[in-house]
Amino acid sequence: MDADPSVAVAAPAMPGFDCLAPPTLRGWPAMQARLVHHVKRAALRQLHASNAGEMLLLRFYLVGEESSEQALQRELRIAPPEWLVRQLDQHLADEQLHARLFAQAIVERGGSAQAAASPEEAPRPDWLSRRKLARWQALIRRHAPHFAHGGLVPAYAIGLSAEQMASRILQRHCALIGEQHALHPLLTRVLADEDRHIRLCSRTLQRCVAPHEQARLAQLMREVRDTERGFGVTGALGMWLAGVALRLRPGAARPAHA
Repeated sequence: MDADPSVAVAAPAMPGFDCLAPPTLRGWPAMQARLVHHVKRAALRQLHASNAGEMLLLRFYLVGEESSEQALQRELRIAPPEWLVRQLDQHLADEQLHARLFAQAIVERGGSAQAAASPEEAPRPDWLSRRKLARWQALIRRHAPHFAHGGLVPAYAIGLSAEQMASRILQRHCALIGEQHALHPLLTRVLADEDRHIRLCSRTLQRCVAPHEQARLAQLMREVRDTERGFGVTGALGMWLAGVALRLRPGAARPAHA
């Protein structure tokens, strides 16, 4: 059974960095998180009911790896400390591998897809994702002057939140389809990398943020997560409607690999 998304479970952070762990939600945010969780589970069922829906689901993952995360990589590449360069290179290599694996899974289901050779060749994200990216970039510009490491801190804060959300999405998906589904090994492989990225992002922020900057980091994390939640319901309903439309389309075939 899936965990309640309104209850956070995370490894303890250093003193002063509790804000990096997913918060335990109460009131309306908790209700919103549960609503998004249940709508997304229903959307996954609809998408897995047809081959076209399953391919669309894989394209969501492919575009997510190639657009939003790599856009943040470009922000992080602005004069990073030398000790961080190798970590950034490995993170980007992981994302590029994930994109190739998702593209391969689409091809195996009769679709056409090819992972971008570089972040510059990544596809343009959808309208909703572009709005979220614009909000993120505004947060980076507004908070960067308040940290000694500048835009690196807000970019990594956004990256941490995005990785935590990706982990929740993949956990939900794996729990729904079960271990016997053909996509389960791919999703669990990506999930393991995302959980490793969460630990790396958290450790990097703890290394980069000075004690007198911790209150500002907590404010930043609240704003980042409020932005994520603001787009959650819209995205979940869009997924569900897409799945229903593809399942009901004349001639829709059930996935051959389920």
